[in-house]
Amino acid sequence: MEKDEEGVSHWFDMEAHMIIQGLIAERDNEQRIYVVTEPPPAIYAWIHDRYPRLVKVGERQPAIA
Repeated sequence: MEKDEEGVSHWFDMEAHMIIQGLIAERDNEQRIYVVTEPPPAIYAWIHDRYPRLVKVGERQPAIA
């Protein structure tokens, strides 16, 4: 779900076997989740300048240096 400039929520359907890529960071017994984003597909560019990175379940992603 993403909100546009006017605060209107937009929900996106995901294909089967796809997940949102993220990172769980822990420090001092506190956990945070960061969602990896990338430029949006052209069809959604009018909503926001970022889009969650979607990856196939089980597909190995390159390590971030």
